[in-house]
Amino acid sequence: MKLQFKNNFFGYFKFYYNVVGFKLVINLMLCILVSFLDGIGLAMFMPLLQMVGDAEVNSDSVAMGNLRFITDSMEAIGLSLNLTSVLIFLILLFFLKGIMKFIQGYYLVKLRHLFMSTVRNSLVSDLNNLSYKGFLKLDAGKIQNTLITEVQRLFQTMNHYFNATQSGVMILTYVVLAFVANYQFAILVAIGAGLSNFLYKRIYFLTKKASIAFSKSGNDFNSYLIQAINYFKYLKSTNYFSKYSIKLRQVIRESEMLNSKMGFYSAISLSIREPIIVIIVSLVIYIQVSIMGGSLTSIILSLLLFYRALSQLMVLQSFWQNFIQNIGSMYSISEISAEMQELKEPEGSVDFERINNGILFKDVEFSYGDYKVLNGVNISIAKNKTIALVGQSGSGKTTLANMVAGLVLPKKGELLIDGIRIDKYRLNTFRDKVGYISQEPVIFNDNIYNNVTFWDETNEENLSRFRKVVELASLSEFIDSQPNKEFTILGDNGILISGGQKQRISIARELYKDAEILILDEATSALDSETERMIQENIESLHGKYTILIIAHRLSTIKNADVIYLIDKGRVEHSGDFNTLLQKSDKFKRMVALQEFQ
Repeated sequence: MKLQFKNNFFGYFKFYYNVVGFKLVINLMLCILVSFLDGIGLAMFMPLLQMVGDAEVNSDSVAMGNLRFITDSMEAIGLSLNLTSVLIFLILLFFLKGIMKFIQGYYLVKLRHLFMSTVRNSLVSDLNNLSYKGFLKLDAGKIQNTLITEVQRLFQTMNHYFNATQSGVMILTYVVLAFVANYQFAILVAIGAGLSNFLYKRIYFLTKKASIAFSKSGNDFNSYLIQAINYFKYLKSTNYFSKYSIKLRQVIRESEMLNSKMGFYSAISLSIREPIIVIIVSLVIYIQVSIMGGSLTSIILSLLLFYRALSQLMVLQSFWQNFIQNIGSMYSISEISAEMQELKEPEGSVDFERINNGILFKDVEFSYGDYKVLNGVNISIAKNKTIALVGQSGSGKTTLANMVAGLVLPKKGELLIDGIRIDKYRLNTFRDKVGYISQEPVIFNDNIYNNVTFWDETNEENLSRFRKVVELASLSEFIDSQPNKEFTILGDNGILISGGQKQRISIARELYKDAEILILDEATSALDSETERMIQENIESLHGKYTILIIAHRLSTIKNADVIYLIDKGRVEHSGDFNTLLQKSDKFKRMVALQEFQ
């Protein structure tokens, strides 16, 4: 779904229409019906007013202008215009209006829920379809602020826009009825109300400008806040947080200034609204009676209808002011949705089922901007073999792992999976068979079972699979020692468990997933030697059962790999098993000597 819009009233309407469809028109039709019933009810007060002086009136004597068709219709069906009949008719009208008002109000609630769920689902879909390369181009703070704060503000714009539109429809209905009753009076009031909007137009422009700046300020704050959380340990230990907080406070100060500015414009709008309406009505009554020679009786029904309309105009202006105050959210969401759709991941046409032969890098080249990371790489990863990539930082190892996961694609050359280029596959069907275990394991703030099964239903079949994979990952003893067993809560990012336990849970998750290709990117480098040894035993127990790609600085973890590729400056310098590389490569021999093991 494209969440785009043009910067005008009908552009906003089209934005909402694209989200909720024809239901928006149905809501407007219900508004018209409620307003019409209300206007007809007001018109019926005219015969009541005249009955104050007369016991009985007829349709010809009621000052209803061209709305006399209402009383004519009552007499046509045999109802005389007396106090009882008019009161009964009024009660029925407003009872019917109440029913329609309930239907319209409840329908609007459902419409709001539909709108919010549709927008959120659309943004989640855009995020899901976003390529990894595209994600790196976006600001994480902007993504977080837009999907949380700005979506909430958009909900407010929708509320205010729908309510403003509803008031607009009611105003239009009252104006039409007033025009039918006394067209001269109606035209004069409409002209006055139209002139007053020139003043509000300037206020709306200034408010909109501040709202857009406020949304950008929110993006900046979230971006800085995320970095403060990610680097809290460093900032705290070096006392840089005190200096960093100055930047945070500056952004907060800018946001509050913009918020205050929008509040100032809102206060102006609210304070002058009622005086302007009273001035307009007073001038029109004076012109109609004193200059044009009309009688007060002839305009009283139109005055009632216009009073109702102008009251709704005040409501409309209030809602519109609030809409404009939050309109920056519409710009933010439209912008990030367009960016994510532009950076969408390309989709192949072939479904991946199972790996049969293996993975082949054929003359692969890749660059980040002008910096060439890979330069003519040829690597073969046979099915159910363990392949290791070693080399200095920046040599291109992680880029190769990212390619195997389909996160980035070769600029030149080919990456073949069972002889088919990776970009020909539907990448998500391929990734269903890929397990990724990094130096920093991903642990969710939930229990062990949900972390391993990724929130699969708790039934006997899934519990059986769960127990098998935790046994393979050497987690059974740890789980059995916990009071709540597999339902033990792990805390934010696994704060309640050790690094080794985190890695075992990561391994168990990929095994439960039924992955065929396991990528281990520095999976043991952050662990102590004893824990590393135990995790290494877990990995080696999977040897021959999975296609495993290991990136490692600690060479002890790859001693039993089937093939080791030594990568240097984006090229494969040497390859072979551990002993072969010791004999063929002086560089590899020095790496081993520096780590003091044989």
